Parts: sequence; C-alpha cells; structure tokens
Amino acid sequence: HRYPSQVELEQYLNHVAERFDLMRDISLNTYISSVHWNAADKRWDIATSTGAKISAQFCVMATGLISAPKKIDIPGYEDFAGETLHTFDWPREKPDFAGKRVGVIGTGSSAIQAIPIIAREAGELFVFQRTPHFVVPLNNGPLDPEYERRVKSDYKGWRQKQMNSFGGYISLNFEAGVPNTHSAMEVTPEERRTEYETRWKSGGLCFYTSFKDLLLSDEANETLAEFFREKTRARIKDPELAEKLIPQGYPILTKRLCADTGYFETYERENVHLVSVKENAIERITPAGIKLADGTEYPLDVLIFATGFDAITGVLTTMDIKGRDGLTFSEAWYDGPRTYMGMTTSGFPNMFVVNGPGSCTGFFNPVLNVEYQGNWLAELIGHMRAAGTQVVESTREADDDWSEHLRAVAAPTLFWKSENWYIGANVEGKPRAMMLYLGGFGAYKEFTRNVASDGYKGLCFSH
Repeated sequence: HRYPSQVELEQYLNHVAERFDLMRDISLNTYISSVHWNAADKRWDIATSTGAKISAQFCVMATGLISAPKKIDIPGYEDFAGETLHTFDWPREKPDFAGKRVGVIGTGSSAIQAIPIIAREAGELFVFQRTPHFVVPLNNGPLDPEYERRVKSDYKGWRQKQMNSFGGYISLNFEAGVPNTHSAMEVTPEERRTEYETRWKSGGLCFYTSFKDLLLSDEANETLAEFFREKTRARIKDPELAEKLIPQGYPILTKRLCADTGYFETYERENVHLVSVKENAIERITPAGIKLADGTEYPLDVLIFATGFDAITGVLTTMDIKGRDGLTFSEAWYDGPRTYMGMTTSGFPNMFVVNGPGSCTGFFNPVLNVEYQGNWLAELIGHMRAAGTQVVESTREADDDWSEHLRAVAAPTLFWKSENWYIGANVEGKPRAMMLYLGGFGAYKEFTRNVASDGYKGLCFSH
C-alpha cells in the first residue's frame, strides 16, 4: 500500500532484524531505569528494569522524536470507572466498542485516523475538540504494479535522490512530489489553484513543498489555508458543523498536517457528536464520564485519550539521565534544548543523540536522518580510537552557536503563530524554542561534514 499498515510495518521490521541477525543485540521488554555518568571510570552506568547493570563507553539516545506522551493533567483522570485507552499505546487485542458510549479527547493526527473506525462500531461517540486541524485526504490504497516495478528497479538511485532532497521524500508521481521554487504570490490565482488541486488529488502530505514561501508569508499561507477550508466545507453538509471543524486563527502547516479517510463525513452519522471544549472546557473527569465547565455531563463507558506528545525532548528530560556532576537534561535545557548539530550536548560526555533536538528530523525523513547521523558518529568514534582518546563532548560555546543558528533560521517563519510541538507550545510550562533545524538536509550535511574535516571543531577530546 501507499501507506503501509501496522501489520505490514511490523513484518518488515522483523524481516530486517532476521536478515541481518540483529536480535542478538536487542533486548525487548526492557526499560532503562537510569543512565549515569561515572566520572572515575569515564563510562556510562546503565541500569535496566530487569536488574541488569551495563557499563558503556558510549551511549546513544535513539529514543525517538514522538515517544513521550503528554502528561494528562485533567482533574479526576484517575477517577473514571469505565475503560480507559490511549492512542499512543493502543492494545494489540481489538477493543470492543459495540453499543457503548465512547468519548475521544483530542482531534490530532491519531484521533483523525481512529474516529471514523470507532464510529462504525460505537453505540454513541462523543468527540471533545479544542482545536480543529487542517486535514487532507490520505488517498491510501494498493500500489500500482507498474509503479512498484519502477521503484524496485532502481532502489539505489531513488535512495540517493532522497538523500539529496530537501525533505528526504520524493515521488515518481509527477508534480505532486516536486518542490515548487516559486512564491505563491508571484503566480496567478489560476496557477496557484492548479498547484493546490494537483496535490489535493494526489493526497497525503505533499503540500509542504507547494510554494517556497508558505511558511514565511502570512499572505501566501492564507491562500493555502483558504483552499483547505473550501475543500472542507464541501465535505460537510451542515454549515454550522462545518464552521466548528474548520481551523481558524493559526497558519496552515505550522501544526502537523493531518491525513484522513472519511473523517469529516463521520460527523454526519447520527451516533457521532462533536463537543467543542475551547470555550466550554473540560472541568473534570468523573467516575461516570466527563463534566464541562458549564455543568454539562457526558456519561461514558469508554474514554480514549488522543492528547498528543511531549515531542522531541520529552523522553530525554523525563528519563533518569545524569551527566557530569549530576547534570540532567532538564537543567541543561531549562530555556530550550542546546545541542551541537543535534548530536551532542555539553555536560554529557560520550552521549550521542540521534533523531533528536537540533537535527533535521521532523522536517526530513527520519530513517535517512538517523542513517546519516549514525554513520557520522561511527566515523567520530573511529577517529577517537585512532587518536587514542576516550572521551568527547561538545563545548558550551559550540552548543550555543548551533542553537543560535537554529533560532536565526526559524525566526522569520510562521511557526511562532500557533501552539505546535515544533516549538514546544503544546505542553504547558515547556520553554518556547524551535527545537529542529529548518535549513534543510543539504545545509545540515555540509555543516557536519565541515566540522569533521576541520578536526571536529566544537568538540573537546580527552584521554
């Protein structure tokens, strides 16, 4: 399929693990209890949930971009007497919603995918929405055999093109996969419309490259936002309902674009009810269901949380990780993450981060990003062994310079005008800072390669 199912993805992962005999180096169902720097031994002491103690010269945090769910701070969360589910931790056994009153809190990407399926089974479904999202049809389905043949005939060539592209994604499907280098405002309205229609017909998340200034210009951004609103209105028969489901007040693409299959049409079902909680907020969760600020109560049998993630930094700041002199990531990043090239942080010797803050991931194919970073770090370790050095970490100055570069690149963008997870605005109390590099993978590769060729400038080595 164009977008593979969970089952297919799992089959592929197992295939890779078996083909390359990786399972001998993998411990499943094992959680990390603590990761502490041992200054005397110049190694990391790692404790696991199984009671194992591990000593490692290097520690690579490959903990993922969107791995730490947001803490649920709704009063009464623990009081609900019915069944509680979370989209981030969906049970392998299919839940039974038949005839039940089901509530979903959140309308982000996961909820938009789940709601149409749940609605077909539930007796009644109540969707509690704070902020509507911009949604494009997924248009998923079996791959065309000819398309599949063309891809498989030149895997190496396509991968090379991906590695040299801005976002790490390319398409054999004509215009929809090609970045448009024009400004949205320098073409005619008819040309803009043609560009947007082509990508809408293709479906999926190809709108980010529609025009070069969509995330830089309010005027350009609004042309795409209004195109989406028009398309959404056409999908919803009830005008009053449509206005509740149509995003207003923030630039499109600054929150992650969502893809759906029949999401809006689901609200036309008699058993589906949209509950706006932006003005009339959830006051608390009760044993019987949900109570809003105005006193309205919704009795529920099942409550599903689709409330998002503490993205990019969440895992690192909540794990028991202590660097030099007991330093934690929360302390080191009190006003936002500081890294050098997204791979090292001062105060955490011999600890490397991949697909984390300060890297391109989130705006570049994460599989290719981690492959590049893994190779770069392997060469760094090879350099250390050849030189006979044991410890490496970035200097505070290098961290600050890279962080300032991230801020400078992100400053003119529209991301600051929405509560998105790229800048940490979706988590209360989290420092507001652009946590990812927006300069493109080509610029990132050039910078990191220059660092290596210049004797790993910005890194401090010791024996």
